[in-house]
Amino acid sequence: MTITTNDLPEALQVILLELQRTNTPLTVMHEGKPIAIITPAQAHKPRPAAGLMKGRGEILGDIVSPIEQPWEVLQ
Repeated sequence: MTITTNDLPEALQVILLELQRTNTPLTVMHEGKPIAIITPAQAHKPRPAAGLMKGRGEILGDIVSPIEQPWEVLQ
């Protein structure tokens, strides 16, 4: 679907509703050249916060055994 910049203001609401209904992009033309592509917005599913980083961490070394030297902050 294409439209010229001259026709855009008159039919904008109708065109945007049609884009939403058909889920197709619209190319806006000016003097025979494309200047913009308008695509319908997609609803995004909210991502759960719990477990977001699951499987992305890496344990380097022993995390169970006591450390050899105590931290200075704890003394």
